[in-house]
Amino acid sequence: MTLSHVLVALGLVLVALGLAGLGWCIRLARRVKGGEAKEAELQAVFARLSAVNMASMGGATLGLALVLFGLIL
Repeated sequence: MTLSHVLVALGLVLVALGLAGLGWCIRLARRVKGGEAKEAELQAVFARLSAVNMASMGGATLGLALVLFGLIL
């Protein structure tokens, strides 16, 4: 395997993990929106949700960059 194949494969893994994280965020947000929770619990859940969302977006973006870089090589 060449370096470009490794970069593309690693990028695809990161993209898949990022998309899975975004799916998890969507499911959690729908569960929280439908349920009855106190203000303090909502703040804690949304703080965690925001952190996971940002990490997922960052991972997916980095993965796409690796795929493009691998394809250019």
